[in-house]
Amino acid sequence: MIARARAASRADGIQILETHLATAPRDVDARLVYGLLLSWEGRYDDARMQLQLVLAQAPAYLDAEVALMNVEWWSHHPKAARAHVNAVLARDAGNAQARLVQQRLDAELRPWSAGMSYGRDTFSDSRAAWDESAFTVGRETPAGSLIARFSQADRFGLRDRQGEIEFYPTFRAGTSAYIEVGVGDNDRLYPSSRVSFDLYQNLGHGLEASAGFRRLNFSTSTTMYVGTLSKYARNWMFTGRIFHVPDKTLGSSQTYHAQARRYFGAEGTSFAGVTYSHGFSREEPRGTGDLVQLGADTLRGQLQLDANATLRLSVNASWSRQERAGLDALRQNTFGAGVIFRF
Repeated sequence: MIARARAASRADGIQILETHLATAPRDVDARLVYGLLLSWEGRYDDARMQLQLVLAQAPAYLDAEVALMNVEWWSHHPKAARAHVNAVLARDAGNAQARLVQQRLDAELRPWSAGMSYGRDTFSDSRAAWDESAFTVGRETPAGSLIARFSQADRFGLRDRQGEIEFYPTFRAGTSAYIEVGVGDNDRLYPSSRVSFDLYQNLGHGLEASAGFRRLNFSTSTTMYVGTLSKYARNWMFTGRIFHVPDKTLGSSQTYHAQARRYFGAEGTSFAGVTYSHGFSREEPRGTGDLVQLGADTLRGQLQLDANATLRLSVNASWSRQERAGLDALRQNTFGAGVIFRF
């Protein structure tokens, strides 16, 4: 019956389902399809009533929650749409449609953000600690997130600064990208220029893949290729990532990351995570010190907390160990914290 309704025209499908539901009112699958057809016809009030009936009978029916979210979004009820976005992401953190609607709602309701972060690295030998701070200004747009970042690093008795523009365009539900360009004050610590690009694609069944590259231009240029595969399972995300750095002189190298995150909170965007890395000690190499830490084994913990609708807090810590020929193993401890205000 449902297949027959789907195969028919919308008007005929609606009539078929109305006849069926008159005799089988507790068929939530048929009522969901009925609500979907009504929403596609622009009959949002009727669709809302049917989808609410589905959820009254089957509160855990995620497809009905997503459909009702779309109805509220399409009918210009942002507060109601936000409530359903939060309900979906609280149970399915990787839901592509909910993430798209959330991004569009943020672009309307709280488009601006400003933040700062600080990180410090200490070492087991006699070298001085590394310090890095950053300030960001962000804007949510209907096309995606745009962020301007200004960073300053103090390492090896040197200081350097870098400015970056990051753009996270969303092409459709499940397809997005990461584009970044940056310019350094000099190439002492940061590259004189850098370019990054990743393309993300939802593969269905909770899987998301990405592929991209990084180009860091110091006195000589370094190119890195990166691939990622993530699996969402309800409130969990499991990610594997590989960086490949080709080098004809010294030989190519690889860095591997394995990460697990648990999402929580009213909006499903707070998370706690743990990562193991072998290769670079950083998840995202940014400067000269990050590129020389090859062969390091790193354990990293991270917490991001949306304290309320406007305040986001983050903290991270990592512990690295790198073997050195003829020397004791080098241990590197990293701690960082950040705050973002959204308005």
